[in-house]
Amino acid sequence: MIETDSCGDGGVRLRAFGDFSSITAASLRHLVNDSIYHGLPLTIDLSRVERIDAEGVSALVGSVRRARSIGGTLRVVNARPRVRAVFELAGVDDLLLGSRATTGYVA
Repeated sequence: MIETDSCGDGGVRLRAFGDFSSITAASLRHLVNDSIYHGLPLTIDLSRVERIDAEGVSALVGSVRRARSIGGTLRVVNARPRVRAVFELAGVDDLLLGSRATTGYVA
């Protein structure tokens, strides 16, 4: 499940819950496509994601790359240690989290 909120900077915050798998990945792709093509900065908050599978990681990587390819902004924040470990194993932690691999909220 993904919840959508407005950010103070006029952007959109997408907050995923529970297991980030194929259904969540498909929803994320649609929400990201709609938002980036309207020029809105995006933040994907993973603070409530317990587990993520390969399809979820792929959706996040694709979303970051898609946003960057059109000059948009997309940040992935608040990944829990278990989720960060999956990013590290997949070799995408720098792409997705950069220096923001913290547990504190980034708005």
